[in-house]
Amino acid sequence: MCGIVGIIHPEGKGPVDPEVLRLMNTSLTHRGPDDEGYWVSENIGLGMRRLSIIDLEGGHQPISNETGDIWTVFNGEIYNFRELRQELIEKGHRFQTRSDTEVIVHLYEEEGEELVQKLRGMFAIALWDGQSRKLLLCRDRLGIKPLHYWFRNGTLLFASEIKALLEVPEVSREISLSALSDYLSFLYIPTPKTIYQEIQKLPPGHLLRYEEGRIEIEPYWDLSYQPNYSISEGEWIERLRAALAEAVKSHMMSDVPLGAFLSGGVDSSTVVSWMSRENHLPVKTYSIGFPDGRFNELPFAREVARYCGAEHREKMAEVDAFQLLPKIISGFDEPFADFSAIPTYLVSEFAKEEVKVALSGDGGDELFGGYLWTRKEVWLEKYRKLPAAARKSIESVLLKENYRPLRESGTLSALQRFVYDAGLTPYESFARRATCFQPWMKRELLEPWVLEQAEDKSLETLRSFYERGAAESVIDKFLYLDSKVYLPDDLLTKVDRMSMLHSLEVRVPLLDHKVVELASSIPFSLKVRGRTTKYILKKAMQGLLPANILKQRKQGFALPLEQWFRGELYAFAKKVLLEGPGLSRRFFRREYVTRLLEENRAGRQRFGNQLYALVVFELWCRLTQETKSSGSSRSFSLKDLIR
Repeated sequence: MCGIVGIIHPEGKGPVDPEVLRLMNTSLTHRGPDDEGYWVSENIGLGMRRLSIIDLEGGHQPISNETGDIWTVFNGEIYNFRELRQELIEKGHRFQTRSDTEVIVHLYEEEGEELVQKLRGMFAIALWDGQSRKLLLCRDRLGIKPLHYWFRNGTLLFASEIKALLEVPEVSREISLSALSDYLSFLYIPTPKTIYQEIQKLPPGHLLRYEEGRIEIEPYWDLSYQPNYSISEGEWIERLRAALAEAVKSHMMSDVPLGAFLSGGVDSSTVVSWMSRENHLPVKTYSIGFPDGRFNELPFAREVARYCGAEHREKMAEVDAFQLLPKIISGFDEPFADFSAIPTYLVSEFAKEEVKVALSGDGGDELFGGYLWTRKEVWLEKYRKLPAAARKSIESVLLKENYRPLRESGTLSALQRFVYDAGLTPYESFARRATCFQPWMKRELLEPWVLEQAEDKSLETLRSFYERGAAESVIDKFLYLDSKVYLPDDLLTKVDRMSMLHSLEVRVPLLDHKVVELASSIPFSLKVRGRTTKYILKKAMQGLLPANILKQRKQGFALPLEQWFRGELYAFAKKVLLEGPGLSRRFFRREYVTRLLEENRAGRQRFGNQLYALVVFELWCRLTQETKSSGSSRSFSLKDLIR
């Protein structure tokens, strides 16, 4: 695990400046505090910061083949590297280390660009082929590890995080208004965009090829939902158990202390259960709780830990969560308003006190239909089959003319939204529920000049993946969409940045691509059955986890943002959004922001997520301005930003 950076100029432009490469690399020290390395040759330079996990003594990067004409830097883990290494030795390759990184250069000698098809793991790879004068960038299939790039006039820069690219003077900090629009819709910025106009993300499952001052980007893997109905439920259970056991076992390879995040939900509990069966010592598990019992899953985590014989640690999050915002915002380098980044930050900080690697249960909801929207979609599909006259009659009673699905509380409001969604196409309904600021809300929020230039196409991002999804059922198409957008750009981004801020490697065995491909072939009827989500996973874990854990409804992480912004955080939000420097105010209409604050405060609407998104964006603007003007990456407190 590490952070990687690189520069390549077109032939004739001149050599790489080692000092610029060093500045880029140093900005990623948190990703790899154990070691650093560089390789510079005329117009190309590679750099890395290393968090030593495998082959502690010999795994230094960059690393080359025997002849020194192929070089690589690599962030991640290759879980099948030992098997690949043995195959390569049998073909005559000589190894100098026991690291997974060295496998990459020798595998490239055998397979060329097809090497990615043989890699099982999480990775962001940069590989230089000196004979062909070609640079390859590769990102793992699901997007577990990040890779950003900048390309102008034949020069390519790449890095694990945006902050490294911003160390290069030529890289503009101009904000992308279309990315800002996406952020308001989703609370994160989907690939390939970043908040900066000139910086892009390499999509998951893609490789970038640089030759002769030009780049090409192409996919090497995709997910296809083709359910196999010929296999019985019992056989699916056995296949799933075998795949989970094998994936977790492979993800436990480590030369340093290893543990697991344990929330008490089905996914993290599944990972801990299989770890406890593989490990000859008790598994170290870590949980974070909250004083508000409605959002505290510690009792479930304790029950799983006792059942699995884990060495359990837990901590109550007593810190004022909003005091962490400057650190968290700086970790993402761009606006990111998923509030669960805060507990992820805290549990990573907690686990790093004892271990260097932690396994997590992320991905289970996307694979097995765990989100509540899947169950709602099933009911919407049933409702849409009612006679048109009956549906029209219900709509006339519940929905007024020009009805807008607002965030009002209560059963009636929820019923109105359900009926409204049923009148939309499945895609339109899903898109409405997946967005924070609806399109009409953005039209009222954004200043006219922003609306004119932003070209709001946020929902087209979702539509493109929905239409591309190779699946029979509507819900499988939505699962595909989630795996391409929400999973890599929200969940996996959150885990990577918050864990790496603490130099902690987090692995996600449920997203081993073999498990993912297996799950995509399981019929949806075995994923959601009646009121039970993740049905097949829960059946597979019967007898391996407490029955109480398998029966509990999905809780997820949520905090009462609406109540907070009505009470103790109202004055804070008002100060940040409507007073002081107001760097984001040039984008937003003051009167609409005021309306959001006051409507939420009065309890007429639930605008907690919207207000949090605006607060994060304003603080990001201030943090970016402070960092730029100070010329350093020193940390700033919340007091510094709202003074």
